[in-house]
Amino acid sequence: MKIKSCSQFRRFLPGFAVPTFGHSHCSSTVRLILRQLIFAAVLLSSFTFQAQAAEICSAVFTPEKAPYISERVAKNKFVTNRHFEEYARDLHPDFKNSIVNLSANQHWIDLGAGKATAQIDFLKSFSNKNQAPQATAVAFKLDRWFKPSSFDGKLKIQEGAYETMPTATWKKADIITDVYGVLSYTANLSQALQKTIDLLNLEGELYLLISPFATQIKINNEHITLTQYLKSIEGLKVEEGTTTSQLKITKTKNNIQIPPIELQRYTDQAPPLRTYTPKN
Repeated sequence: MKIKSCSQFRRFLPGFAVPTFGHSHCSSTVRLILRQLIFAAVLLSSFTFQAQAAEICSAVFTPEKAPYISERVAKNKFVTNRHFEEYARDLHPDFKNSIVNLSANQHWIDLGAGKATAQIDFLKSFSNKNQAPQATAVAFKLDRWFKPSSFDGKLKIQEGAYETMPTATWKKADIITDVYGVLSYTANLSQALQKTIDLLNLEGELYLLISPFATQIKINNEHITLTQYLKSIEGLKVEEGTTTSQLKITKTKNNIQIPPIELQRYTDQAPPLRTYTPKN
C-alpha cells in the first residue's frame, strides 16, 4: 500500500519546450545553455518533490496511523443507525432503568454514535424537552446528510477524533455508552479510557458492548481480556450482563489512573483484533 501510494507522488515531467532564437552558432549555444538550465531546474524540483512526498508518505502510511485510516474510511463495516430500543436490548440490563431516570440537569454521552439515532429516539420520547437530559453524540463524522434537530439545545454533536477532543471542557456525564464504538476501535485504548473515565461524574456509569476476546493485553507473557484489565483498575466497579459482551462500569472514586498500554498488533476487521502491552 505504501509503495503504490507513494509512487503516485513521484513523477518526472515528460518533457519541456525550449525557445528558438534563430540559426546562428550563438543561438545554438544559448539554446543548449537554456536546455541545461531547464533540465537542472526540473531535476532539482523533482528531487525536492520526491523528498516532500516521502515525508508525507512516512507521516501517513505507517502502522500507527493504519488503524485510524481503516477505521474511518471503511465505513461499510459499521452499523450507524442503531435505535434506542436496540441499546436497551443489547447493553447491560441496568442501562434502561438508569437512562430513563436521568433528570434534566444530567448528561448522556454516546461514543461512536453513528447517526445519533438512539439519542434522537430518546429525546423524541419527551413531550416537554425541558425535562430531557443533555445528550452528546460523539462521531468521527456524523453519518447524516443534514444536521439533526438540537431538540431545544438538548442534543450536541461532537465530530472528529475522540482522542484529540477537548473533553476536559465538556459537561460531566452521568451515563456514557459505547456500542462497538470508540473504545472497540481506537489504537490508543488507555488514553481513550482515561478521557472517558475522567468525563464521568462520581458514581457515573459506562455501558460497553464489546467483542470480549477481540482485545488482549499481554502482561508477563500472559494474555488477559479487556474485561480483566478493567477489573484490575482501582476505582472501577465492573459488572458483566447476561452475556460477556455487556459491561457496566461504575466510577466509585475520583482521580482514577488508567494503566498506560501501547499497541502491538491491530488486525483490521469489525471489530478489530488488538494486542497491547504495558507502556514503560
